Amino acid sequence: MAAIHFFGGEKGGAGKSFVCRTAIQYHIDRGIPITVFDTDRSNPDVRRIFSELSCQVAVFSEGEKYEDTANAIYNAALTERVLVNLPAQVFIPVKDWFEKNGLFEIAPGDGVKFFYWFVCDGGYDSLKLFGRSLEYFQSRVPHILVKNGGKCDDWESLDKDDFLQAMIAQDQVKVIDFPKFIGNADRNQIDAKSWTFGQARESSEFGSISRNRVKRFLEGAYTAFESATVFDIDSSPIAVPEKPKTRRRASTTVA
Repeated sequence: MAAIHFFGGEKGGAGKSFVCRTAIQYHIDRGIPITVFDTDRSNPDVRRIFSELSCQVAVFSEGEKYEDTANAIYNAALTERVLVNLPAQVFIPVKDWFEKNGLFEIAPGDGVKFFYWFVCDGGYDSLKLFGRSLEYFQSRVPHILVKNGGKCDDWESLDKDDFLQAMIAQDQVKVIDFPKFIGNADRNQIDAKSWTFGQARESSEFGSISRNRVKRFLEGAYTAFESATVFDIDSSPIAVPEKPKTRRRASTTVA
């Protein structure tokens, strides 16, 4: 039994691929076999950095010529845990992929689970998109809300949103605090050299302080991941997902 872990958030610049890269490093450090897909065609940095992992490319698109390209994600999950880096503004193509292929119906029989790590920057648009994702997927795709500390340090707007808080409680959404990476110059060097975090942590080109920054960041991120307990529970028995219920904010329309 395996699972598909989507790392997204709909909004550009929220840190989706950065969180996904960290999750991949978590699995490498823990010795957990994974298959990785990068679906971001405009900036496939996950594929660039993890080419040695044979990171594969898939496309979510409303165009007919791409209608089967994402199926490799599901097929890979039949045998191994899958991590998927999602681009921005992919909600409708992903939604169509689930519906047109009947994934909610066939997944329980195939032993495949879905999880959505929704990376949020705390802004109005990011929170609104999170609400839209919850409204559609509900318990059929458990969400983990990733409060990206590298993008926001004030989450009052989330805490005071009664509608979102009610959905978080109803769907038992896991909420984690993802740490900020300290050292912009170090982060830029890691990106420029297409290093994994593991390579940066061991690189002789980094000074002792820089290597320790990477080490401490990973320790904090791994603690956040494990607080969600999702990487542990995705091997538990699958329950048949419930049909979605109508549950909308008056001013919100789900596409």
